[in-house]
Amino acid sequence: MLQKPEDKWPAGNESGAARKAAERGSPNLLLVRARSERASEPRISRSFTFSPIHHILSPRMADPEHPPDTYDAADHVQHVGKSPISAGKPATQQQLMAALTATDVTIRRLDLLLSTAAGQERVLATVNYVASILSHVCGSTAWKAFQTKLLLLARIKTRTASPTSKPAPSGSKWAALSSLASETRYNLRLFGLLPLWIWGSETLKTPPEDPIIYALTMLQVISNVIYQLLENVAYLASKNVLPKRFVDKYGGIDKWYIWSCRGWFGHIFFEFFVLWRQHILRKRRLAAQREAAITSETKEEIKAEEKEALRLEIRSWRKSLVNNTIWAPLCLHWCLDQGIGIPENLTGLISFMAGAWGLHDHWAQTAKA
Repeated sequence: MLQKPEDKWPAGNESGAARKAAERGSPNLLLVRARSERASEPRISRSFTFSPIHHILSPRMADPEHPPDTYDAADHVQHVGKSPISAGKPATQQQLMAALTATDVTIRRLDLLLSTAAGQERVLATVNYVASILSHVCGSTAWKAFQTKLLLLARIKTRTASPTSKPAPSGSKWAALSSLASETRYNLRLFGLLPLWIWGSETLKTPPEDPIIYALTMLQVISNVIYQLLENVAYLASKNVLPKRFVDKYGGIDKWYIWSCRGWFGHIFFEFFVLWRQHILRKRRLAAQREAAITSETKEEIKAEEKEALRLEIRSWRKSLVNNTIWAPLCLHWCLDQGIGIPENLTGLISFMAGAWGLHDHWAQTAKA
């Protein structure tokens, strides 16, 4: 599981396949989908630390019964409006302080999100895909026509004659940002074989109870190793870190990227069977629970706990299914020399849709930390 006229691949490699490959997702992302997203949602364990802004704003800072770090930002925002100290302040100053507090909380949540490898990948992928979308939008004929009309209206309103002025080419800037985020993700994925080794090692040491799930998981590990190894070699060769003679001997950099995508598609292909098997096992487990004899004293408590666990399990399963279903056609498009007909200006949008649910959940977890 698991992601032009603008250059999606770092400078030095202008090939079409390389541009296509730049939209792909990271092994950290694939690993999270394979192991974590089918279970419970990840939880970020960093505690919310005391903010200097809280100390400045709060009149309770001198009260030993209410130390500054015993209440959160939301409580503080409410307290600012009720404080006798702030009662006489202008409304604009209170609004400014509230805005600073909200900004402080948002930055702390973003810091929590970026403190994990999975969080970094999701943020960089979002920047990559959104910048790609904006690049194609700003470079489209419809957008240029819209800009021209706005300029004509502005000239008429201000009565200035500047017929030779043209709209600023904003699409190239978004393309440059997308390329930068893509290259950063490639650099981080150079270490992607390490978590794949851990995944395979843990699977061998503590295999799943179901033999089918176990076999499918090992096939996914092998597919991801092929994907990451081939991508690393091709990327390093494109940067002249590794000699290109070896890569050119076996088809060239473009061919290595295509085979790398095929390894990734193998993971997606096997993931559909994993999801199918999980669905079958869950149905069997629920049927067995309904038939099991449960004492009347503990029935309600067990039922409530099991319903919540089942809800989280089904939600994670659906998220994996949506993610896999969106990635499958795009990955297949990159696996073939001629593709399957997906327009290049839609690859960024499709890739963003595949990871939007995961980004939402990761961001929501930062509010609970």
